Amino acid sequence: MSSSQRVRNWIPVFAVFTIVSLMGDSGYAQNSNWANWRGPEQNGISRETNLVEDWSLEPQKNVDWVADTGGRCTPIVLNGRIYLNCRTKDDFNDPEEKIHSQEQVVCWAEDGTELWRDEFNVFKTDIPSPRVGWAAMCGDEETGYVYSHSVGGLLKCYSPDGEIVWEKSLFEEYGKISGYGGRTQTPIIDEDRLIVSFLATNWGDTKGPAPKHYYYAFDKKTGSLQWVSAPGGAPKDTNYSAPVVAVVKGQRMLIGGNADGGIYAMNARTGKPIWGFRMSLRGLNTTPVVVGDKVFISHGEDNIDNQEFGRVQCIDATGTGDVTDTHSVWREDGIKAGYTALLSHDGMLFVVADIGNMICYDCETGKRLWEHDLGTVGKGSPVWADGKIYATEVNGHMHILKPSREGCESLSKVKIKSAGEGIGDDEIYASPAIANGRVYLVTRDRTICIHDKSKEVVIGEPKALPEETPAGSEIDMIQLRPYEVILDAGKSQDFEVCAFDANGRLIKKMPAAELKIGETLTGLTTSGATLTCPSDVSTELAGTITTEVEGKTATARIRVFNPSTVWKWDFEGYKGVKVPPTWVRAHIKIKPFDLNGNTVMKVTGGAEAKGRPSHNISIGPPDMKDFTLQADVMMTEQRRQLASVGLTANRYDLYLKGNVGKLQVRSWPPHLRMAQTMKFPSDPDVWYTMKMKVETTDDEATIYGKVWLRDSEEPADWSIVATDPHPNQTGSPGLIFYAQADCFFDNVVLTKE
Repeated sequence: MSSSQRVRNWIPVFAVFTIVSLMGDSGYAQNSNWANWRGPEQNGISRETNLVEDWSLEPQKNVDWVADTGGRCTPIVLNGRIYLNCRTKDDFNDPEEKIHSQEQVVCWAEDGTELWRDEFNVFKTDIPSPRVGWAAMCGDEETGYVYSHSVGGLLKCYSPDGEIVWEKSLFEEYGKISGYGGRTQTPIIDEDRLIVSFLATNWGDTKGPAPKHYYYAFDKKTGSLQWVSAPGGAPKDTNYSAPVVAVVKGQRMLIGGNADGGIYAMNARTGKPIWGFRMSLRGLNTTPVVVGDKVFISHGEDNIDNQEFGRVQCIDATGTGDVTDTHSVWREDGIKAGYTALLSHDGMLFVVADIGNMICYDCETGKRLWEHDLGTVGKGSPVWADGKIYATEVNGHMHILKPSREGCESLSKVKIKSAGEGIGDDEIYASPAIANGRVYLVTRDRTICIHDKSKEVVIGEPKALPEETPAGSEIDMIQLRPYEVILDAGKSQDFEVCAFDANGRLIKKMPAAELKIGETLTGLTTSGATLTCPSDVSTELAGTITTEVEGKTATARIRVFNPSTVWKWDFEGYKGVKVPPTWVRAHIKIKPFDLNGNTVMKVTGGAEAKGRPSHNISIGPPDMKDFTLQADVMMTEQRRQLASVGLTANRYDLYLKGNVGKLQVRSWPPHLRMAQTMKFPSDPDVWYTMKMKVETTDDEATIYGKVWLRDSEEPADWSIVATDPHPNQTGSPGLIFYAQADCFFDNVVLTKE
């Protein structure tokens, strides 16, 4: 295994200071898991009792162990193991250490022994190191698998021992869009599905008219894509609201805040939209809580219907369609609560505002009952257990509170200082996790296990969801699965049909009786439920197949690649807004343009550019390696600004920076972890040819790049060479640009070694 993805098993953790012997309490209650960041009921409630009421870190009191690995997100606990997604400790500001700065997943035993960690590179994102590890993990009680969603767009499924079961590259396969603020959605498990949402501009019929907020449902065991849903409108911002599962009026719903400023309910098994409620002019980040047939959510931005900032909202979840004007139960405007998940218990609703105060409401009426000061910044979500609320505040505060309708009693307030020789306070963005009598707390600098061993914990049974309406026999909709497939030349794919009733209950599964091939998938054949691609197929094929059952139709999306041929795009004959059909994230950003009688691809930059100026386009699958990529590029100058353009291979960029006259090899733009940069003046309105390849071993990648005037002879030597001790072994080939002005691409050629 390469050092770019290092899994270390059964490593002694010298940085763990345990209060108990490693041979201590090993008993574990199987129903005491915290496998979702909001707990077993997805609402922040634990049914355990006899939990810790008082603790301290210095001196240590009721602390089992402390690990010197910290992070931003809530840990999960599954079958006695603790899992955390976070950044490595390597200092990204240190010239010697930054090359080792990565993202990682860490696993501890209940006694604090580190069992394994998987370290992997960050790429294709502007998210900086301090915000790596934004999304919490989730776990599956049936299989024991755990899942992470990295800031680099890797969706990984791990076995309990750290082996990768399956992996998806959301940037490269589905066109995920990354902002620079770090917002990354936490995945959840529901039945046989792993569900994760993100902003994306994919290929084909998901291309536009603008990026959308999509929910992707994968088979939790195999990674096969079941369905995709986009219930909202154009996104106003990136967001990180995690959806929750609830049963309302007998229907299993998936309910989450959207990047368009609304909250939406979908059928949890099919993704079919049920209702939507519009709230804000910016994206929603908070995670809702569902109580009966009521949904509670908040935000901290502009309201759509008044001049106030922020709102706490109660919604009647029994409607359909746009329920904005019809299903508001109560609301309080002017409360900026845009980060934390809401919490409800015993008819009380607890909301942590951005300024660090906790507000308690009556769930039925919206009457404010009391307010309690937690500090100055509220971002970690509160948790209810044993009649207490465990709540955090960013500036190092951990509170244990005893609430009632009359008020809130403080049982414990701990101020956590920076670790080691750090000055000032530690920071807490995560929420507590509770399992088997222990409260797990992740800070920026540490992971802490808080446990009062003098108390005999009582493990309560998590509350089950309400009963669903029994499955009917009449088919309301069908789905063709897998929903999206990359098919190589000479390969085949089997499909199945899933039939659902009007409430989304599965009626039956069956092999697809007949597959109809779309007209753009020339040369492909079917036999029953099997789609086959010939070995001599063209690479530039993408389209859909359909099937029909009892008058209902379903579609699946197919892209075809032939790795044994040379891929060439000269764009002649392209018109309008046509782009190569297999390219991901190409729509909107590039379009054909007649330049001196030749058709090229134009990127509109400057003041007329749509969206962010930085962009990358994937032109092949993410498992590619051992190829050479070449393209002609031209930059223009507008308002004394030049664009930057480049190529991508193995998740490394060869980047021609027009404004500053430099050529660069890089992988993670905010930190230039392994970057090499050289002077290379480039002129506007001049065609250059760029070429790159990547050679890898288990322990190193060598990245080669060259640039020359298109009409001159190719130089024998490479212009720039960079090495990486943490090699990206594979990655989609692609094009990149920063469109401060118009730029152009032509004659894209990929050759396999």
